[in-house]
Amino acid sequence: MIYRIRQQLRDMRHRVKPSIKGIHRRLRIHWRKILLFGGSGLLALILLGQLLYPANRLAPFTTIDGVSFSGWQKTDAIKQLDSRYKNEIIPIYFGKAVKAYRSPKLDEIGLTAKNEARISKIDYPWYLRIVPTSILWAHFITERGTVPTYARNDAVLSAYITKELGNSCDVKPQDASLKASGEKFDVVPAHSGGTCEVSTVKQMLSVTKPQLEVAYRVTIPVKEVLPTVNDKVARQFGDSLQTKAGTGVVLSVNGANQTVPTGELFSWMDFSTVDGQIDYVFNADRASAYLTKEVAPKVAINAGTTTVSTYNFTETSRVNGSNGRNLDIGATLGSLKSYIDGSSDKATAVTTVVSPQITYKRSYSSDDVGISALMQQYSESHPGVYGVSMIELSGQNRRASYNGDKLFTTASTYKLFVAYSTLKRVEDGSWNWTDPITGGRDLSTCFDDMIVKSDNACASALLTKVGQKNVTNEAHAIGCTSTTFVGVDEIKTTPADLALLLAQLQMGQILSQQSSRDTLISAMKRNIYRRGIPAGIGGSVVADKVGFLYGLLHDASIVYSPTGTYVLVIMTDGSSWSTIADFASQIEALRTQ
Repeated sequence: MIYRIRQQLRDMRHRVKPSIKGIHRRLRIHWRKILLFGGSGLLALILLGQLLYPANRLAPFTTIDGVSFSGWQKTDAIKQLDSRYKNEIIPIYFGKAVKAYRSPKLDEIGLTAKNEARISKIDYPWYLRIVPTSILWAHFITERGTVPTYARNDAVLSAYITKELGNSCDVKPQDASLKASGEKFDVVPAHSGGTCEVSTVKQMLSVTKPQLEVAYRVTIPVKEVLPTVNDKVARQFGDSLQTKAGTGVVLSVNGANQTVPTGELFSWMDFSTVDGQIDYVFNADRASAYLTKEVAPKVAINAGTTTVSTYNFTETSRVNGSNGRNLDIGATLGSLKSYIDGSSDKATAVTTVVSPQITYKRSYSSDDVGISALMQQYSESHPGVYGVSMIELSGQNRRASYNGDKLFTTASTYKLFVAYSTLKRVEDGSWNWTDPITGGRDLSTCFDDMIVKSDNACASALLTKVGQKNVTNEAHAIGCTSTTFVGVDEIKTTPADLALLLAQLQMGQILSQQSSRDTLISAMKRNIYRRGIPAGIGGSVVADKVGFLYGLLHDASIVYSPTGTYVLVIMTDGSSWSTIADFASQIEALRTQ
């Protein structure tokens, strides 16, 4: 079986070999015909491709102003070139300056480069299309000689020149300077300045025709003005500093010597021209990091504490603490400069006296004077501005205040005055609790929301309904004469006015019906904002109305303390609810002594 298979394979090889040999023989005989017909077909395909190449596209390999647009649609190429020209800058140099004075974009000087005409002229004509392979080299012919057209806006150019140069084109020279580079200095080269005519600038900018692939610049001829300090002078100054401080500077620190490294010292120097000469100052911000870490701890002595005891407003004793000492960075840098400049033979770490901290041991009497002293001293020792007023309505009937007559923007505490005016109208029958006010709410609901939730929509509607002038007049009529709802400023009141309003409310001295007074006090007791006075006075019922706006935090309250009912108003700007709560707690603690 295996033998038969091998025999069949040998027979097949013998049959195939003659066929392959025959093909080779035919190719040798007809190769010229094959090349002729193949080449003709390929040429026909190339010519057909060239003839059918879209007229709205640029030829392959087309490059315009250094930008490749191979096969691009002409409309896209126009947009791209217009965009590139719009963002092209024109460096403006004055005289021999090596740095451009300004580098405006084309549209900043009223210049617009338009590329539509030039791109439209670039064509792949029929007579080139019939030339074999022209599609590969046509761009060499078609893209030559094309440049943008330029449109100019003289008003924009004039405005730019006025803005950048004013009425003259004086360019100040730049003096040579120095820049620290490790333990040596590099010269920052000087540049000459000059003067020229504005008309010259305008004329030269008005004829400029920049192109993308050309390194373009406008150089304005000027009458040269030389710098005061040239490169040679700056180098000599740097060499003198290098000679004096090139190995570091020894600083006397509390009797011991400490070398400030050269690179560190040089990095602090800022150079400028002073009275026609190059000079330097030490930059305190850069120097402070090193001096604070390496020098200050060696000279510092902590200050002590002075303890002052007071009773009400009077200092009763004082125990003085010792002075401390700290590094005076400015004076130390002055000593280093004096040494380097040669006016001193020694650099010293200079110190300054640090006064002791002052702590207070305060005590107060529980009368009007003592409570007022607490109010003042607490306010002065905490961030923010304060106004406080307290009126006791029973017991000792004490009154205390600090900045009680200071005007504050009311924030939402104005709603107490609006509530008073509202209740007056309910009492005289001109308003009914069922009257519609705003947002589908009647007077009863709106009044409650205004006090309990501090609802602004209801408060605004009621204020408008009463009238700002009427609310002001009615506040004045009960003695709150500093309160005003009229004028160009915001609504204003004082701690004393709010305290007087609440005291009269609680004592039945305003409003003719107890039910009216109870309505307002009940709503205040249910006020949902309780982080101020109510939080500070635990164990007591508090009826209050808060106000908060921007940095303003106010709390006006009636406190039903076990030791007697009193009114407490705290108005602040820049404080916090926790501080107000602590303030109220301390007032309550003192008055219950």
